[in-house]
Amino acid sequence: MLVAAVAALLVVIGVAVMIGPALPRALGVARGRARPAAARAKRRQPRTSAGELHPTTLRALSVTARLMGILKEHSLDRHAAALRVAGKRLQVDEPTGIQAMRQVVRHLRGVRLDDDSDQRIFQGLVSQLQKNLDERAEQLELLPN
Repeated sequence: MLVAAVAALLVVIGVAVMIGPALPRALGVARGRARPAAARAKRRQPRTSAGELHPTTLRALSVTARLMGILKEHSLDRHAAALRVAGKRLQVDEPTGIQAMRQVVRHLRGVRLDDDSDQRIFQGLVSQLQKNLDERAEQLELLPN
């Protein structure tokens, strides 16, 4: 009798080891289930990968990266940080990201660099970014008529 009980216990333990991490899920004792559904939904953010972004948005993000490099090179870290934050918002939520990026572009129009050639490149990139943002905002019907 004792031998049969030990053998049955060993079989149950063997099955539990084979199932492994899926066992708590199968039994319904996952950690996330204790939270209410509203809290779980609030925690999730709609992240998109670079492959899912619109080509115009990708161009805007590319120009943003180039602008950030120029700004950091000229020790304008606050402006670069503002661009980085707006770029992340653009990746997560396009409409609010476009609005945030347009706000940063307004401030960038007043930035003056010491080197004339860098200033021309910088202004060209700012204009390119503005054009891409306006084009995407128009596609999403965010701009007033």
